[in-house]
Amino acid sequence: MIRFQKAMAKTGRAILLGTALTLAGGAAAVGTFVQPVSAASAAEAQAVYNQFHKYLKNPSGLAQARKYLINHIGNAGSWYATVMTLQLENAQKAELSRFSEKIYPEHVQQVLMDAQATNDLTYTELLKRVKDSGVRKLIEETWDKGYKLETSEGMYYPVMHYEGFKVFKPHIGKDIAYYIDIMATESNKPADFDAAIIITWDELIGRAAIMSDFVDQYPKSNRAAAVREELSYIVPKILIGADNTPAYDYDTNELDPELRRAYDDVLLEGPGDNTVLNMLAKLIPLLDASGNKHTEEVSAYLEQVIDGFTEH
Repeated sequence: MIRFQKAMAKTGRAILLGTALTLAGGAAAVGTFVQPVSAASAAEAQAVYNQFHKYLKNPSGLAQARKYLINHIGNAGSWYATVMTLQLENAQKAELSRFSEKIYPEHVQQVLMDAQATNDLTYTELLKRVKDSGVRKLIEETWDKGYKLETSEGMYYPVMHYEGFKVFKPHIGKDIAYYIDIMATESNKPADFDAAIIITWDELIGRAAIMSDFVDQYPKSNRAAAVREELSYIVPKILIGADNTPAYDYDTNELDPELRRAYDDVLLEGPGDNTVLNMLAKLIPLLDASGNKHTEEVSAYLEQVIDGFTEH
């Protein structure tokens, strides 16, 4: 990601890759990952793993398993720590749909609405606002299981809270630590909301470039497929936007000038070997030839690229 940082220094646009630059710093940190000096013994690591699984296999043990892992991951060794972190994520995802049913009842929704709960509220602030004891317990359970509450279109629901996984980063493999950073960025500040892109074009491109770097650097990672899936969502947004934030004006078919500027800025020093940036580099001549309009040639290229990312 050094190429990106140099480009930002030249243009004065530190915001160009926004969170992506933060992630690049995170990637550098995990790149220097080493096993703690006091490496866990095999027997101790196995014991931690066994106890973690005892909790995790209990239908009501997800919160207990998560708490146990937070407190004991340092005694598990890098390999077991990585495996347990991935298993915890799998368990949280598997439980999410069932747990959501606890949030959907009208009474719970009304209490949260009366508390004026928003996506910007912290866990502590939300608890302060909610007075209903039953709903407070639900909020605590949400947090303990590794979720957080979000709202859109008048509905409250739990989502994965990837920021909470960062506590595991010093103990796990480099690729999974990097993966957690990628997922936490989207979890903390989603790229879109109610069919509109709510981050800058610059940051959107930066996130995609980071994901592309991950896939190229760790093609055999246990989470490479998950990042490819994220790319299949974000690449179309870079190229055609969203329903309420179109890349091309619905009336004139002209590319959003800010998006064109973002394309140009991120390519100032060339695309290097980044797949996403190379995709944009090939788009630029077509846009130049069309006067930045969504012509048949541009449309054909965009469709080809999007199909290529969604087929993985």
